[in-house]
Amino acid sequence: MSKLSKSLSTLARQAGGSFKTVADRMKIADRMAERMLNLNIQIRDVRHIKTHHVELYIRSRLAESISKRTLQNEMAALRAIFNVAGRSKLADPAHECLSNSALGLSGASRDGTKVAISVVRYLAVFSVIK
Repeated sequence: MSKLSKSLSTLARQAGGSFKTVADRMKIADRMAERMLNLNIQIRDVRHIKTHHVELYIRSRLAESISKRTLQNEMAALRAIFNVAGRSKLADPAHECLSNSALGLSGASRDGTKVAISVVRYLAVFSVIK
């Protein structure tokens, strides 16, 4: 585990939230630290992360065909981490370079993929239960 990964994970924990939120945020922090290492970005502390590094991370994730909605959630987690780290300019969702629209993440649908069962199916199951 790199020094950057440890510090990002600690900040993810300090950002608070439910156990699942914190765990997901820590996974995203580890993923970002690992990706930055793979991109040969040699940063050891959160204080040295620049907007260009975050842009490179998102571009590399987009190249993997990760959905825009997933990347929006990742950016929200990273903003929470940057906010705890005192990097309020990076945490600003209206940042000119790091907003969702500037990163090419806007326009994703927030509609879910779940569909309610039909009335016929519901009544059939309900009649079996009686």
